[in-house]
Amino acid sequence: MPPTAVASRLFVVGCPRSGTTLLQSFLAAHPDVHSFPETHFFYRLEAAGDRRCQGLISPELAADLPQVARFLGRPELAWPEPATVQATAGAFVAAADAVTVAAGATTWVEKTPANLYAIDLIERLVPGARFLHIVRDGADVAASLCSVAPGWGSSYTPDDAVDLWAECVGITAAHHGRPGHAVLSYAALAEDPDKALAAACAVVGLPFTPAMVTGRAAAAQGLIKDFEAWKGDNTGPLQHRPRARFTEVFDAATQRRVEERVSEVVVPELLPG
Repeated sequence: MPPTAVASRLFVVGCPRSGTTLLQSFLAAHPDVHSFPETHFFYRLEAAGDRRCQGLISPELAADLPQVARFLGRPELAWPEPATVQATAGAFVAAADAVTVAAGATTWVEKTPANLYAIDLIERLVPGARFLHIVRDGADVAASLCSVAPGWGSSYTPDDAVDLWAECVGITAAHHGRPGHAVLSYAALAEDPDKALAAACAVVGLPFTPAMVTGRAAAAQGLIKDFEAWKGDNTGPLQHRPRARFTEVFDAATQRRVEERVSEVVVPELLPG
C-alpha cells in the first residue's frame, strides 16, 4: 500500500564544499526518500526591521517563492498572503509532504548548506525535523572553496575559507548531542559509504539499503541545477583524494598556515564510519 503521510523530515547541513550534495545523493537514492534541489528557503525566511516585527518573510525570499515552488515540484503552489514566516513555512512543509507522498516515499530531504544558520528556526517551524551534519577536513574545504566559489559568484582567500569552515564546525559542535542531530565524517562516507550510511540511517530511523550506494550517481542528476557545474563530480564515480586539491591550489607557505589554523579547531565527535 502506498504511503499516505510523511514519517520524517530530514535536513542535510554543513559548510559549503563539505560533501552535503554527496550525502543528499546517497539519501535520495533510498526508495523511501524524496529530495529536491537546494531551495535556499529556511535561512532566508526571517526579515529585518519592521517586516520582522510584523512576522513577515524577507523580501529576498518573497521574490524567489515562485522559484522555490518549482524546486519543490509544485510550480502552481499558491503561497499565503500575507506572507508571514509561520504560514509560509507551513506552506513549504505541506508542499514537500505532498510531493513526497506522491512519489511513494515517506521521508523528504532538504539540503541547503546555509540552513546550518537556521537550525533553531527550522526546529520551531518543521514538526519532527532531524538534521544530518557533515564535516570534512578543513584544509580540503578551504582548497575547494578557493577553487570553485567563483562559479557561484563568490571568492575566498585561504583565511576567509578557514574562517567559514571553523564557523560552520562551531555551529555543528553546538548542536552535537542534541536530539535529532547526528554528525557524519565526509572521509568515512567517501571511503566506506555502506558503513557510514548504515550508521546514519540508524540515527534517523531509515533502514539502510545497498540501493543508496548503487543509485547515488543517478539520484544526484535530479538534484543538481543546470548551472551548478561545481557539483558535477557527484554524478560520476565516487572519488576520495584527500589533500590532492589542497597541494595543487596552495603554495607551501599557505599550506602550512591553513594546516596550522585547521588544527586549532575542535571538531565534534563523528558517527563511526
